[in-house]
Amino acid sequence: MIRYALALWCCVAAFAQATALPVTWSLAGDWRAHDANDPAFDGVRARDDGWSPLRVPANWYSAGRDHQGALWYRHAFTLPKLSDDTLATLTFDGVDYFADVTLNGQPLGRHEGYFQRFSLDATDALRRHNRLAVKVDSPFEDPKTIWPLHKNMVKGVLNQHDTRPGGAWSPEGQDANSGGIWAPVRLHLSRGAAIDEVIVRPDWQAGLEKPRLGAEIVYRARENRHATLRLTASPANFAGDSFRLEQPVTLSATGNTAQRLRVTLPMDGAKLWWPAGYGKPHLYQIRASLHDAQGVMDVAKTRTGLRKAQEMPDNQGWRINDKRIFIKGSNYIGSPWLSEMTAKTYRRDFQLVLAMNANAIRVHGHVAGRPLYQVADEMGLMIWQDVPLQWGYNNSEAFADNAARQTREMVAQFGNSPAIIAWGGHNEPPWNSPWMEKRFPDWNNNLNRMLTERVADALAEDTSRIVHRFSAVEEHYWQGWYFGTMRDMLAPAKTGIITEFGAQALPDLATLKTIIPPQLRWPATTAADDPGWTRWKYHNFQPFQTFKFAHIPRGENLETFIHNTQRYQAQLVALAAESYRRQRYQPVTALFQFMFVETWPSINWGVVDYLRKPKAGYYALQRAYQPLLPSIEPVTAVWQKGQPGSVGLWAINDTFADCRACTLTWTVTQNNRTLLASQTRRTLAADSLNKIETLNITPQAAGELLVSFTIYDAKGKVVGKNRYRETVKE
Repeated sequence: MIRYALALWCCVAAFAQATALPVTWSLAGDWRAHDANDPAFDGVRARDDGWSPLRVPANWYSAGRDHQGALWYRHAFTLPKLSDDTLATLTFDGVDYFADVTLNGQPLGRHEGYFQRFSLDATDALRRHNRLAVKVDSPFEDPKTIWPLHKNMVKGVLNQHDTRPGGAWSPEGQDANSGGIWAPVRLHLSRGAAIDEVIVRPDWQAGLEKPRLGAEIVYRARENRHATLRLTASPANFAGDSFRLEQPVTLSATGNTAQRLRVTLPMDGAKLWWPAGYGKPHLYQIRASLHDAQGVMDVAKTRTGLRKAQEMPDNQGWRINDKRIFIKGSNYIGSPWLSEMTAKTYRRDFQLVLAMNANAIRVHGHVAGRPLYQVADEMGLMIWQDVPLQWGYNNSEAFADNAARQTREMVAQFGNSPAIIAWGGHNEPPWNSPWMEKRFPDWNNNLNRMLTERVADALAEDTSRIVHRFSAVEEHYWQGWYFGTMRDMLAPAKTGIITEFGAQALPDLATLKTIIPPQLRWPATTAADDPGWTRWKYHNFQPFQTFKFAHIPRGENLETFIHNTQRYQAQLVALAAESYRRQRYQPVTALFQFMFVETWPSINWGVVDYLRKPKAGYYALQRAYQPLLPSIEPVTAVWQKGQPGSVGLWAINDTFADCRACTLTWTVTQNNRTLLASQTRRTLAADSLNKIETLNITPQAAGELLVSFTIYDAKGKVVGKNRYRETVKE
């Protein structure tokens, strides 16, 4: 501890001598930690005996500490002498879930909420030698009395969810707590004033060619004073013009209460941010600074892109920069422990997402770390961002107000990201979830209705993007897994937005061996209550749905079992995705498969396993999400030898360009014999759905029937390729 404090002092002293204010440095490193579940233990004043090192930033579980409840953190640092006009700010980018912060024995403040950045004025408490103490509490909520209808924390899937360790319904369902100081902590020194946030939103009143950038500068000042505000927007990832604004402002003495300055920056001719596949994701670095006669007081930076997002009426689609785009996405949770995810790991995941031909993700039931949004901005990956509300919560007005407050903080702090094109509200609120009636005796059809409304109203205050007030169970198309059959996916959709569909599948054998120990890999039976599945269920596997509902055969060995589950998942997600793409804007505008990647060593709905190895379902979606899709509609449900059957052929163009003079070819083969082959030449207009042909086929033998359908552009290049297999019975 002493060596670290001395090293930090040397670094800070040299930094302060070499650089005028403002300056910022990280407080990352090994802090000291102590159990705080005993309320009699005073972590602010206690001796160092019994404390152990704990890495910051990190969720305490991912840093090696399996803990529930409260934990004390402590950290010492030394500073050089500071001038009288110095304003010191402690900034936490994320603490899960309650944080009580004390510096040198003086309380600085308390914060609730795991995902928000919060800043505390440390000026009056700061000394040359400093001891920072933070009590972090991430309470365990009893699954017998609190889950899933009465939770008290706005943590969404990080508190209770199907994909968490132990699953959603068992007493182990909140195993491996997500608590901790999981995001960066910084000490910032400025002169006379501090800028805590820069909130920017585009204004399109003058058209796409003449955007304006509205900016809110959230600041604190030591005293009333005149100053100059300078705001610049400079290209961050391309060469182009910069835009500048300078104007006098009057700062008000705020104490610990932040004030706001509002200005508008004209950006005529600025480059727009476009999603991947539709243009370049141009980004601007925004720099806000306050100046007085002595020079710079404080500087803050953020990044944004100029893009317009609109939802057209009557399910006619979503428009980005006045161009209609069909949304093809997947639900995404990177990890239950957000500190594990970095810009590098998000980039790895998003490269897989884009290579799957998806253009969007739904950040499902949680707010992620800031690197997710930064990488999505850079890569042009569109985001549907949920609030962290999943199933049921405390039904009081106070909790609804708290959730609405946290929702506004989410919108303010993450809304600079152009990748976020839509906000999504409460996921499956109890009042909209009749499936809960049979499962939970304390359910009622008004539970959390006020909560859902308050949160939705808070989201609607942001007019710069699409707002989906809540995610209804009607939008979750679980045919073939929780109810119905796979072919029910071919029925007309009842909603324009489909936020969940899918099925579970085992990972490849090499990955499965890292999850299930050898002696547990082959339970005696396929009965869901067989104790042999207990360990599998802990890792999220659902034997009842697998064997009794989806009727997936286990086969004779583990390799066959894996193959059968992956084949089923692949068939289901492809059938669903193609069906709903054929219903584009009649009524479907957006679809999100559930789930993209496994969130930990588990067996669930991911088309990519937790080691980031794609399953068969990934490649099935890759075909079904092609921008130019030759889609095959399986009209006939059961094929028999000598009986006529039919399939429909469709061509879908989701791009902004016509496919002129395209050649479309198709073949139907069985047992190495061609039953039918033909082609046609068409121009597939941009943003279009085209019915090409209905094929009537009478197979003369049993066996596999293969339909192949390909689109070639005018130069003979394959721009879309698909196939469909059916089994012909005797």
